[in-house]
Amino acid sequence: MSATSSPLTALQRQLTHPKSRSRFDTALRSWSAQDPALEDIGTHERLSEVLAGRDYARHDDVLYALLQRAALAGDEGVVAGEVVLSAMVPAVPGIVGRVIRASRAAIGTFGARRGITGGGVSANEAKTDVQAGVIGHLWEQIRCYPLQRRHHVAANLVFDTQSATLRALGVDVRQAAADVVTMDDVVVHQPPAEKDASEELLELLSWAAEQQWLDEEEAAILAARYFGEQMGRDGVATDRQLGTLFGVSQPTATRRRARALGALAEAGREWQRAGQA
Repeated sequence: MSATSSPLTALQRQLTHPKSRSRFDTALRSWSAQDPALEDIGTHERLSEVLAGRDYARHDDVLYALLQRAALAGDEGVVAGEVVLSAMVPAVPGIVGRVIRASRAAIGTFGARRGITGGGVSANEAKTDVQAGVIGHLWEQIRCYPLQRRHHVAANLVFDTQSATLRALGVDVRQAAADVVTMDDVVVHQPPAEKDASEELLELLSWAAEQQWLDEEEAAILAARYFGEQMGRDGVATDRQLGTLFGVSQPTATRRRARALGALAEAGREWQRAGQA
């Protein structure tokens, strides 16, 4: 696949075009004067700076405010959706990679699936088709985001997009998930007829953060490991990648990740006792 012809490259060109950035800046200036959550975010450049920082509660507030506007009909909803889409574009390659691996795994376990192209998922499923599907589903999730979900907004968008793309490929994400999935030392028990393992892990992370079993740093590390755009061969971010992301050495990232997993394991036991699982 030529990078110059890929759907992602075309989208990036569209979103970074001077006319698009001018529209974004005009809208953000107006919204920042009206919405306290968007105060001091009067340009797309400033939005990028805020979302690149480590104030994750602010990330949620900003993205949630934009998604509220993206739910509106008319031009305002479209522009707000495009602003969020631009912010989420870095997550697309990771989603594409996970979808392709999950689809190929489903072939071996459950047989061929329908596929985006209608010809069935296979190892030869065109990456361009998957990429286009992910972008399309991400747009749908942005415009139709369930506004009752105010926390871990970016992770929610990533997970919902991944799940929607797998369903479009004909992969039953509930059937494909094991009854009990072990991720590092954390065992997530999953009712296969109701939700898949990734969804349950995301719910556990969200619950653990809200109940203060995890501090802000621990929640951020685990969200980046399992739901971020960077990943190693096993489908999750490596400690080296986490270290680069958080500006620390690999040994420090390993220690922090291990501490976060320990806290999550404790939270998981309480989560089950509370009847959440």
